[in-house]
Amino acid sequence: MADKLLKSGDLAYLDVIGTPLVPCRVESVKGRAGAPGTGQEITVKLTADRGAYKRGEVLTFSGSSVVPRSSVFVRNGQYRILNDWEVQPD
Repeated sequence: MADKLLKSGDLAYLDVIGTPLVPCRVESVKGRAGAPGTGQEITVKLTADRGAYKRGEVLTFSGSSVVPRSSVFVRNGQYRILNDWEVQPD
């Protein structure tokens, strides 16, 4: 079992191609429990503006696109994401 769980109410980052990490809060998690992947639908509310994404927007993504904040760190000036979490549905 992974060290961390991503569940409703958690602070996270939205990880999408072409945009820096977008801070968000997890609103709901649907689908199967376990490793993040396409079997989950995670609804998030954005907490900051980044590129085309605006604060306050509510969006739904697959489980692999939403990363817990505690799994992100900086090394050599670049963001790194540890794959050390699991998703817990509502």
